Amino acid sequence: MERLSIREASERFGLSRARLYQLLGNGIIDGDLSEKRGRSACSWVDIASLQAHINMRNKKQQHGKGGGSGRPKIIGNGIYMPVVEAAKKSGYSSRHIDLLARQGSIASKQAKKGGRLVDYNDLINYRDNK
Repeated sequence: MERLSIREASERFGLSRARLYQLLGNGIIDGDLSEKRGRSACSWVDIASLQAHINMRNKKQQHGKGGGSGRPKIIGNGIYMPVVEAAKKSGYSSRHIDLLARQGSIASKQAKKGGRLVDYNDLINYRDNK
């Protein structure tokens, strides 16, 4: 297991030290989180664990939208309708449907005049499988 100090990992991988401390604290990457801060700190990260995290993040971003949401893009092939209309038919609130669409749980696309269109078949499948 090869390890780097927080400062070295920050310089090599381009992540801020604060982000590295956050990843360590949440147990997302392996390493040791020192109680001390500053020059006397002995915190370190495992290179393989950090590289695996970065690769997973990059893989998720490639599947998602251009903004790097980390969620896979779902391509629907059904009937697209405005969120308000889908809410009336499905029994869900329009806010909940919009949230599902933004999360990538159901297929959606932006309407030309603004707003969002959702794939009604995906919404029904989501509701039935829930």
